[in-house]
Amino acid sequence: GALVLYHTAPHGFTEEHRRLVSRISGQIAAAVNNAVVFEQTREDSVTDPLTGLPNTRFLYSHAGRELARAARLKSSVTLMLLDLDNLKPINDTFGHQAGNRALCAVASVLRGAIRPYDICVRYGGDEFIVLLSDFGNEQAEAKRLELHKAVESTPFSVGDLLRVRLTISIGAAVFPDDGDSYEALLQVADRRMYEEKAARKQSRAERAVHRS
Repeated sequence: GALVLYHTAPHGFTEEHRRLVSRISGQIAAAVNNAVVFEQTREDSVTDPLTGLPNTRFLYSHAGRELARAARLKSSVTLMLLDLDNLKPINDTFGHQAGNRALCAVASVLRGAIRPYDICVRYGGDEFIVLLSDFGNEQAEAKRLELHKAVESTPFSVGDLLRVRLTISIGAAVFPDDGDSYEALLQVADRRMYEEKAARKQSRAERAVHRS
């Protein structure tokens, strides 16, 4: 920043003016620095340091406001819980640095696949939550399939040659049909996500038996 003063008369400022401005500018600089540090601290408190997505602290406050708005306007909100299926094998085989890159790749895909005013949150570990405003059941199902395709088509390589296919399991719950609170929606989405994960494992096992 800059502090600029003008005088109507040439050479109108005295040495006393300069001393006063120097003292004031120092105080202003300290206040501006404190404001910047405060804002950065506030932003850090609601941001996941790995992916740059909002974290659960931000989600809790945002979800409450969004559900209250939907109840007032009699609209729908979709909550999706997403789990990166193969993070543990990636970590175990290629190391946690590769796993972190996989999480960041998925985070980027999810953030790019939703509208600017919707949110995608790093929920913890290998899980994400997407909250979609004015989203009903049919839209939720279409978005679920879209996110599956977007993640699975994301190029992710370990080293120069080995490509790893990323997949996710998704459970969706819609307000108010599946629950009237964040906790109720999360419980339904969590159950549906694990049901989908189990069904996908079963399908892969059946295909393997069939090939053998």
